[in-house]
Amino acid sequence: MRAVLGVTDEETECWRPDGLMHVEVADTPEELERIIRAEALAGASARMVAGYCWPWTKPLGKERRLEADVRIGDWHRPWNADSDTFCADDVPPSKIWSVHENGLGQIGCVYTAQGLEWDWCGVIMGEDMVRRDGQWVFRRGKERKDEESDAKRVARPGSFDPKVKAGSVDDEEFARLVRHAYHVLMTRASRATVLYSTDEETRTYLKELVGPVELHALRPTWENLPAEARKPHLPRPSGGRRGKRNRKARKSQGPDLTLF
Repeated sequence: MRAVLGVTDEETECWRPDGLMHVEVADTPEELERIIRAEALAGASARMVAGYCWPWTKPLGKERRLEADVRIGDWHRPWNADSDTFCADDVPPSKIWSVHENGLGQIGCVYTAQGLEWDWCGVIMGEDMVRRDGQWVFRRGKERKDEESDAKRVARPGSFDPKVKAGSVDDEEFARLVRHAYHVLMTRASRATVLYSTDEETRTYLKELVGPVELHALRPTWENLPAEARKPHLPRPSGGRRGKRNRKARKSQGPDLTLF
């Protein structure tokens, strides 16, 4: 994965199924979500994540409604709640989005997914990193205001990450940070990763590397795994005084993974 994204100078090789990790490329965001939801219903831990390629709206109104910021054609989903409390429709706060049963319908990003692990992870690549003429091209996005909803929308596809704006990092550093962000997202799964790119040329490139999905033993759902492979990977965040002390200790030591 590091070679594919250009994080290292290693030669890129096609994916070879090893019986331990499953990788496939979805044709649509709807297909990616169907796979992730099916595995979650089968008992696996599973979440969807994406590159920071859409504006991120804080919960709206007294009911604290989430805006469906991640918009790909007719498929619209919200980012995980930028909130410390539950929102409308019992949407969990950010700190437990990754493990709460109602967090499945939201999309995480590098800032809310790094350091976590799920059995299955659906990764959406946006227009901030696309394949052109055998190379990766990196783009910064531009937003616009939607007159009907007053929400921010995409005017020019690309990165909307406030930490990598043109005024804060140059183009070379921007490219490095985007590569590393996707490397983090694509390594959150312990069983299977489903990839989708909003860019057709990039999807084609990923499909060439991953190869066709083998129809026999397609998608090793949790219920089909042997008992010894069914190990929990996502304990709930600890609470109480001990949990607070641990969080303070980790905070004083700095983040586990520094990207930006």
